[in-house]
Amino acid sequence: MPVIILSNLKGGVAKTTSAVAIAECLASRGKRTLLIDADHQCMSGELLLGEGRQLRCENTRRTLHDLLAAMLDEEFSPDRFGAFVADRASNIGGGLETLSVLPCSIRVDDFSTNMAKARRGHGSNEEFLRVLNRRRAQLKRWLAGEYEYVIVDCPPSIALQVQVLMPVADCYVVPSIPDRLSVRGSLYLLDRIRAKGYATQPLGTLWTLYRSAVTLHNRIIKAVRSGRPPYDRLPKPFETIIPNAAAIANATEPGQAPKTFAQKYGFPFAGYFEALCDEMMARLRVLPGDATVRAAAEAAPTAV
Repeated sequence: MPVIILSNLKGGVAKTTSAVAIAECLASRGKRTLLIDADHQCMSGELLLGEGRQLRCENTRRTLHDLLAAMLDEEFSPDRFGAFVADRASNIGGGLETLSVLPCSIRVDDFSTNMAKARRGHGSNEEFLRVLNRRRAQLKRWLAGEYEYVIVDCPPSIALQVQVLMPVADCYVVPSIPDRLSVRGSLYLLDRIRAKGYATQPLGTLWTLYRSAVTLHNRIIKAVRSGRPPYDRLPKPFETIIPNAAAIANATEPGQAPKTFAQKYGFPFAGYFEALCDEMMARLRVLPGDATVRAAAEAAPTAV
């Protein structure tokens, strides 16, 4: 059961679009998949649940923020994890049976304010993390028992919720536009992961919003392939490159009722995400660490 984080400290690099498409692709293959929306903008949750269901989750306190708050309670029981998850997500086929979402809330930022800490009797983020980290093994076991793949959509920061989830993750993917600012955000992320001592493994860099007519995009992709510093520090890029295409953006528009993943994203763009998932599965098979991660990848089909 691999937990895969998508993160970059530069915003606007298509993290959310990529996370949603990857989750839908895996679920369309019949794999039990959970997307955790860890971004306070709540976009991946809304894209998969729709505005109405996202709002109901907020109003009924079934979000990542509310789960983290519940996990601070000494009486918290692991059988409560599922209460914060919305099932049958996506607009594909009226909802994918194997796709679930743990939506985020704008309130998740409260964990980083003095007011929230004072209300719960904690004096620092470190005290929050000490309590939440005691729940980490419980969360990991629950995820492994319920899902075959977990995708985490992160904000462009190492926010407190990311600090909780990063050590739970097996690996991370770095979506990045092939331009200087996005690559710099990728390198800053690697520095932060190293500084915090996370053992989470890099799975790869994902080039997104690529435009073949932009000379800089081609130059940076070539520089990374040649291993020129500082680009040699980036996780090995996937061969699959996701273009800047109107069809991909249009796939996120509400009001559609596609019958299949291929219909939602269209040709050839659905194929790009399918190829990306195949590459991810291949890399998971040789990822150091948990044998259950490799076993899940080996069991994955290679076509929809």
